[in-house]
Amino acid sequence: SLADYVGRMKEGQEAIYYVYGESRKAVADSPHLEALKQRGYEVLFMTDPVDEWAAQGLREFQGKQLVSALNADLKLQSTEEEKKAKEQVSEGLKGLTEKMKDVLKEDVREVRVSDRLTDSPVCLVVSEGGTPAYLERLLKERGKGMPRIKRILEVNPKHPVIEHLRGLLASNPSSPQVGEWIELLHDQALLTEGSPLSDPNRFARRMTALLTQVASGAGNGIPAAQVPPPAATTAQTQTQSS
Repeated sequence: SLADYVGRMKEGQEAIYYVYGESRKAVADSPHLEALKQRGYEVLFMTDPVDEWAAQGLREFQGKQLVSALNADLKLQSTEEEKKAKEQVSEGLKGLTEKMKDVLKEDVREVRVSDRLTDSPVCLVVSEGGTPAYLERLLKERGKGMPRIKRILEVNPKHPVIEHLRGLLASNPSSPQVGEWIELLHDQALLTEGSPLSDPNRFARRMTALLTQVASGAGNGIPAAQVPPPAATTAQTQTQSS
């Protein structure tokens, strides 16, 4: 029950978190849960469409707001230092996030640095009051007219793939690989949320090309380990070591 959940909440936890999907298996390993798992926060799994509408209607329980793990704002507490560090990292990745938004302008409404991802490179989230992918698919299956909904793409600044892509963009902005990688990451985000790809054949060709490149050792001349970190990350490292 929600009362039991509140009784088990961790110190400093301000909200009741839940996630919904077709099945428990479909959401248990969702990238949207990474930061919550890292903090030891319990997440309620909702697998019936009625659950989501009930949660939206309830809004809060015993003074605790109900927050979907798929929402853009997770209501996670942050210190001033953490907020400042995120701003610095966002500034360091500004060139990449702007490029990603330009490449994906028909598919996403915004690209931004994530504070929910710890292991995955990207994920798609919904803005406040937005329709999540699961319900969007369900409504379409039932013949309900649904306009195309653009979600927010979040990127993990610490992931090697993102660091690699940032380095490639900095060294060779006109490289066609930049756009290919960006679209491949967006496709990955769609797959992890359970959404269909608009062009599965193109996705397969991209994956084959990437695997062929890796197998041949061609690469792009910028090993991930050699990509310099964003300025904020360097500053944080210096602060921690001092």
